[in-house]
Amino acid sequence: MSESPFNAGTLPADDIAADAEQRRHRLFATADQLRLAGRGMEALHVLAAEIATSPSGERHRAHLLGRLAQVVALEQPTIALAGLREALNLRLDAGSRSTLLALVATIAARTGHPDTDALLRGAGTAHAASGDPASARHLALGRAARSLAHGDLPGAQAVLAALEPDSWAARADAPSIRAERILVQLGLGQHQDARAATRQTPDVSFTGLTALDCLRMVAVGELSEAAALAVTTLSSGSADLSREVRALLVAVIGEVRYRRGEHDDARAILRACLAEDRWPDRTMWTFAFCVAVRDPALSAPAGLLTRIVADLHRSVRSLLPVPHFGPRLVRAAVAADDTRAARRVTELVELVSTRTPVPLWHALADQSRGLRDGDPDALRSAVDQLRTTAARPALADALLDLANNPRARSGEARDAAHEAAALYSRIGAPGDQAIADRRCADLAARPHRRPSIDEPPSQGIEALTPAEERVAEMLASGATKKEAARSLFVSFHTVDTQLRSIYHKLGIHNRMQLARAWERTGR
Repeated sequence: MSESPFNAGTLPADDIAADAEQRRHRLFATADQLRLAGRGMEALHVLAAEIATSPSGERHRAHLLGRLAQVVALEQPTIALAGLREALNLRLDAGSRSTLLALVATIAARTGHPDTDALLRGAGTAHAASGDPASARHLALGRAARSLAHGDLPGAQAVLAALEPDSWAARADAPSIRAERILVQLGLGQHQDARAATRQTPDVSFTGLTALDCLRMVAVGELSEAAALAVTTLSSGSADLSREVRALLVAVIGEVRYRRGEHDDARAILRACLAEDRWPDRTMWTFAFCVAVRDPALSAPAGLLTRIVADLHRSVRSLLPVPHFGPRLVRAAVAADDTRAARRVTELVELVSTRTPVPLWHALADQSRGLRDGDPDALRSAVDQLRTTAARPALADALLDLANNPRARSGEARDAAHEAAALYSRIGAPGDQAIADRRCADLAARPHRRPSIDEPPSQGIEALTPAEERVAEMLASGATKKEAARSLFVSFHTVDTQLRSIYHKLGIHNRMQLARAWERTGR
């Protein structure tokens, strides 16, 4: 009988009598050396063989399973899945087997594998028979990953809330639990909570939390800070800098450089990732693909949009932490005259909005529809809702989309372009600011014309939108902005923004003038 690759990776027999803790440290060191040498499968072999043959007791087994899960998280999906499937061929106890099955199901869920549901059912059955705490944690992570793949952020949040990453038993799995929780917070637009969570000191160093913090900074417009942290982390040579984390950091650096207008530098760092075209390993690079798709010089030759849309239909996970990625894909599809891709991405954003009914996703769905259909009303709605969030780059992009819409009123387009340029300036995106400034110049150069009888007026009471009319009526009647926001079920910021628009359209400057103007209308 041929020798098992796992047996080939075990330590010499004369080490068996060594102290369990010392033996464990030597095993971990061996596994780490193999992984850092690019031999991840062999690292998994060493750990799995020890799990199958070790007589050292439950505590030793728990440590081994924890380290094996860490190695799995650091490897690309194909290697992790292959190593786990080989490990399942060993004579494992029920608890170890159920944990490994849960790990397989979790990887499948994260990558959007079509067998995810069946694998989760199998892992659930195995856990029910073993009752192993480690398999319970990984099964919960798998179920949360499935919810994230389907855009159900509240569902994932509920599953993850039941886990206790600070307990001793969950020490090895704590970084993964924290990372998934932070991903959910980013998707929900809870950026302050995500910031606080990334600054908690985990039990072990985990650069994945740093990468998520970089994504948070990109989402809220802290671009310089995001790029500095990403570059520092990427060049640190940390032992837990996995391929997935590296891909996230590359995406962050590329995104910031594009927004700064440093296109050649962005292309230089992103071009290497475009060669990855094998699924499921390429799912680690979807974030970087979503950055590169804004650049026709990179995206068109590589067929990036087609790859991204195909992978997002398996899992929308990559759309969740950075709000402006979804509308960006629709924008790229419209520019490429790819109506099918524009429709499919819009449907995915709308799906997340349905399953995660928060203002951020309602805004992104409106923005995606507005881009797909050329609908200025949808873009206006997106702008109004994004004002209530911390997603400043998404707001700036939506303003520029409104300014570029040919059906937007000329004054409205000019105002949107100027506001977009100012916002890009504030977040440190001079490249995008230059684009908005050019749009301002184009709009200013257009000859002014008298509106036709069918065109909505740009000034006066008749120029107010229905939402602005409701706000004007309440404020003219003596209500405060807070009272109006409460009565109309909108944010204070939305009322404040609408009031400024009302003043502009009516040519007034204060509440007393508003009351007089409203009284003259007889409304």
